[in-house]
Amino acid sequence: MMKTNIKHTNELAHDVVIIGIPEHLNQLGEVSLDNEIINEKLKTLKQLQIINSNVGTISSTMFNGEHKLFKLITVGLGNIKLATYDNMLKVFGQLFQYLKNERVSQASMLFDTFQTPEISKQTVAEILGQQSEQSVYQFDSYKTDKLAPYQINLDIHLIEAQEIQVSIEQGQAIGSAINLARDYSNMPPNILTPQYYAELIQNHFNGTQVEVDIKDSDTLQEEGFGLIHAVGKGSSNGPRVITLTYNGADAEAAPIALVGKGITYDSGGYSIKPKVGMQTMKYDMCGSANVIAMIEAAHRLELKINIVGVIAAAENMVNEAAMKPDDVFTALSGESVEVLNTDAEGRLVLGDAVFYANQFQPKVILDFATLTGAAVAALGEDKAAVFNHQAQQYLSAILKIANAQNEFVFELPMTSTERALIRKSDVADLVNHTNGHGKALFAATFINHFAGETPHLHFDIAGPATTNKTSYKGPKGPTGYLIPTIVQWLRTQK
Repeated sequence: MMKTNIKHTNELAHDVVIIGIPEHLNQLGEVSLDNEIINEKLKTLKQLQIINSNVGTISSTMFNGEHKLFKLITVGLGNIKLATYDNMLKVFGQLFQYLKNERVSQASMLFDTFQTPEISKQTVAEILGQQSEQSVYQFDSYKTDKLAPYQINLDIHLIEAQEIQVSIEQGQAIGSAINLARDYSNMPPNILTPQYYAELIQNHFNGTQVEVDIKDSDTLQEEGFGLIHAVGKGSSNGPRVITLTYNGADAEAAPIALVGKGITYDSGGYSIKPKVGMQTMKYDMCGSANVIAMIEAAHRLELKINIVGVIAAAENMVNEAAMKPDDVFTALSGESVEVLNTDAEGRLVLGDAVFYANQFQPKVILDFATLTGAAVAALGEDKAAVFNHQAQQYLSAILKIANAQNEFVFELPMTSTERALIRKSDVADLVNHTNGHGKALFAATFINHFAGETPHLHFDIAGPATTNKTSYKGPKGPTGYLIPTIVQWLRTQK
């Protein structure tokens, strides 16, 4: 947790001072420390390789000021003329991780030293705020030996009076939303059942501008959510559909629909996964957690848009009531679906959820799911696949933002081949699985079928939803993938 104090003075209250160091020190403005211009001393420290200007590299040394000793922490900025948004994410991510590891609780930052020609001070401040939350995330709720929550009191010094406090707080809102998604995703599946998940969401948004509606298993069956009910009926923990409504614009304005796959545990059902394949299947609800975080950020940023979020939560388990290969169920759309593979359950719950979201007459539907291993095989573990139906104007803007955020997203096609394959059943209108190639494409086309003519983007985040490596964005585990991108995109919508 970071508390910031904006100061328009050179008087430093703390003995720890943080400075950004560009590759070429002539790119650095005049730096004053303890009433002394220290640019020449910084040049000497760099020549002696005591401090380093490589992007995100942290150096520390004792510095003898005019009146007292300081601990000087420097962060490399590289060539600031070539600085990117992602560079600054790395700069502040690695800085806050260092401060946390060293348990630095108070520091002064000379904010003007972090300026670049291409990135505004407000944007730099927002990145600082986001990384103060995202990069130092920790999850130890179920450990007896817990780390104390990290807190820092940071004085931010800048020469010109500029309103950056709001930008810092906006960045913190995005970072804390990412961490909310991580908290949900990290919870063990014996605790995060569909019912408890729904209760957590309802309690979290209680008293806010976000309204939450929950449909339980009986209601889903009564109202015709045949595919979601089919997936969830194999568990004693019944399925839920959680609808979140955020109205930041006029009531008549068409909403943006965000749909999330919330399989709180995926055994594969009767098409059971191998024992190694079942590990980490608690993460099969990351798409839904990320949608919750997007709505959390939207309401905290007070965006002037309307959003409807639909979470399809279920456990895919095995009992005498569980769906079987060859079963046929009726979707919310009224169409019959043959189930050939019970481990292809994500497209089933999303089919009903997307059709339901369409009833809110949105201008576009975006769904997010850890859906297919085929997307990982095609693009690798660090990239998401996106499938576009009549939503090119939205996709172009999202891809541009994703590139700046260093979130890799690549479009894959849906063609007449897949549209024919999803109808290749001898006994029903649709079928949920193909034994041929292009399984990610097949799954996307199945889901898209239920969007009708509404513009629709399907994001398969099976690879990057989690990571097994730490980075400047945080620890291994759930990543909150595409939350920053979609939130930035939502901020551009009217």
